Amino acid sequence: MTGLPPSTRGGAQRIACVARLANLPALQAMVSALCAREHLDDTTCHDLRLVVEEACVNVIHHAYPKGMEGLMALEVQLLHNDGPRRVVLKLEDQGKAFNPLSLAPANAAASADARAVGGLGVHLIRQLSDRQHYERHPTRGNVFTIEKFLEPHPSP
Repeated sequence: MTGLPPSTRGGAQRIACVARLANLPALQAMVSALCAREHLDDTTCHDLRLVVEEACVNVIHHAYPKGMEGLMALEVQLLHNDGPRRVVLKLEDQGKAFNPLSLAPANAAASADARAVGGLGVHLIRQLSDRQHYERHPTRGNVFTIEKFLEPHPSP
């Protein structure tokens, strides 16, 4: 999969692949390409790559039964109409239904011994993005949409 270019649809780029860690670099490269193309700052790009990593790793490790592989797709798009200029990440999988936003917020200030195992990935996603939405679609499965607002472009 690693050599396949993303497909483009309506300004969005999309990669569909098997949910494997080996495919994570290609998914993150698609985000890096958007950052370069749109001249986004290093901090924003780092945040977007980390959000993609956390969301995709959750799918890879938890969406499908142990020992079984499934598909996932990541769509990346820059939008600047109908609201603030923002990057929209849409992650889809056909795994078991799971709303990551149903997890209670993590207490990141608690000691490692006092915290429950897991949940920090979703905590990072919440902290590094501005809006998140989950839906269980009848044909697309789990659809997790994550938005990061960008500073408005300076006027020419």
